[in-house]
Amino acid sequence: MTNSVPATAMVPPTPEAGWRSYLVDLWQAPPRAKAALAGCLLLMVVSPSGLSAMTTFIVPAYARATRVSVSDGLLVFVTLPLLVGPVVLPFAGRWVDRLGARRVAIPSAVLYVGVTALVPVCGSSVPMLAVVLILAAVCGFMTTLAVVFKVVSTWLPQHKGIGFALIGAVSSLASAVLSPLFQWLINGDVAVPEPAAGGSAPGAGGAAALAPAPSVGANVFTGLGWGGTYLLVAVAIAVIAIPTAIFLISEPKIPHSTNDEQAPRRPGPPDIPAGLPGIPLRKALPTRAWIFIAIFLAFASTGPMAVRQNAVGFFGERGFSAATVSVSLSALFIASIVGLLLGGVILDRTDRPLVVAPILAAVPAGLVIALTNHGSTPLLFLSMIFLGFATGAESALGPYLIARYFGLVSFAQLQGLTLAISTLSLGLAPFLVSAVQAATGSYAGPVLTITALTAIAVVLAALLPKFPPQWKTFSDN
Repeated sequence: MTNSVPATAMVPPTPEAGWRSYLVDLWQAPPRAKAALAGCLLLMVVSPSGLSAMTTFIVPAYARATRVSVSDGLLVFVTLPLLVGPVVLPFAGRWVDRLGARRVAIPSAVLYVGVTALVPVCGSSVPMLAVVLILAAVCGFMTTLAVVFKVVSTWLPQHKGIGFALIGAVSSLASAVLSPLFQWLINGDVAVPEPAAGGSAPGAGGAAALAPAPSVGANVFTGLGWGGTYLLVAVAIAVIAIPTAIFLISEPKIPHSTNDEQAPRRPGPPDIPAGLPGIPLRKALPTRAWIFIAIFLAFASTGPMAVRQNAVGFFGERGFSAATVSVSLSALFIASIVGLLLGGVILDRTDRPLVVAPILAAVPAGLVIALTNHGSTPLLFLSMIFLGFATGAESALGPYLIARYFGLVSFAQLQGLTLAISTLSLGLAPFLVSAVQAATGSYAGPVLTITALTAIAVVLAALLPKFPPQWKTFSDN
């Protein structure tokens, strides 16, 4: 098991140094630390988060091909995997804590490839497809999210903020870059018709809302379809995730010194390594800090996700075309990269979580602008930038706060549980917003509700206690 953190294998602490020393220390990280960070970023490209842009185009294509309703497609491809898949994260976190990140990542990556390749095979049966998509999400989360945060926190203890921010930023960048690529792979050069006037937007209506695909010439690329694209994605996961897990993912080795052997045994379960600092899981869960973190991350993440998945219908109700909305989504992802990197660097250099509340406050502000805007393109982009500023907070700010408040001894389990709660809200929010809109004919009510929830998240973030003293990273803790 490779969990303990020797002094010679870590980026040295810089509590009193300036920004230049902070950046120099990060640049001078050990080669294995840099390789592990690069591996984590590669895994995030093919993670369920990095590939989430695919579902925007997969769902309508699947609905046209199988004649199921778009709302059923959204339920099968988005909601159920995000509701059930994250349940495994706390258990996967415990396996990572006990076995090591690499031993979990390699078999999970192999399963991730195999199950993803089965998705188009099961397309004719909606129940079977739902089961396979859930299994693909489970394997994807175990390959990526259950592993990458533990790797970064052990290799870069003094640079966790920027490390976690890079993980979230790469996920957003992958979504921004892959979105047009997936659209072309699925639909080709065929002009896919918009939902019929008066019909429901994708994610909010039935099969009648989708017009049949138009006829095309013999020399026009008609795309791989939803099934062919999934097979190509499985190949990409095999090419990227498996070699990355084998050759790049690692953790610092346990030191075997006489001081460690003579040190008194740490009380607690025998599977908790004595060299890791921190608070055990059972003591961390009842604390105000963890409860507030879990709640505000779950509430804050609902805003950007609900708007993204319902963007065409929501902004179409306010006079914007689908083409304009698609460009504004790119602005959201770019703002996410800026917000996460800025927040991560600031958190690394402060002893208080003061930056968290202002970052989260951008979400209710963006929702208010989006809800009250009717036809102003600059305000559309401004609202998406505000929403993007906190997009991915559950994958960047959350793990930093958990490691800072509770140390590393149960980090993977705490992070897995926290991320599971956040991901449940990510899965429920867009579906519930779509369902309420279908019932009432307006997005105003559900979006107002989400705005209130995100405002509560800001208040809870502002009430976080001061960080405890820096956890020692060695066995003399």
